[in-house]
Amino acid sequence: MNWKEPMFSLLISHPIRTIAAALDVLGRHFYGLFAVVQEAHATAARFESLAQMSDNELARRGLKREGLAQAVFTVSAGT
Repeated sequence: MNWKEPMFSLLISHPIRTIAAALDVLGRHFYGLFAVVQEAHATAARFESLAQMSDNELARRGLKREGLAQAVFTVSAGT
């Protein structure tokens, strides 16, 4: 033990490291949540884009209106 090190530093160093580690974990969870929300937004945008197309446009892409949700989620699962 370094007797010249102030007692306050010794008392506070462990809690600060613990708080920093907890904030790091929390940040990673928020980043993961943001990634999920971002993917959901992109999926919804793809669905809306397809939903705006006419039946003929969808048919040219090999899609039917009743299969749009499946098509969008199948593409999302593959990426």
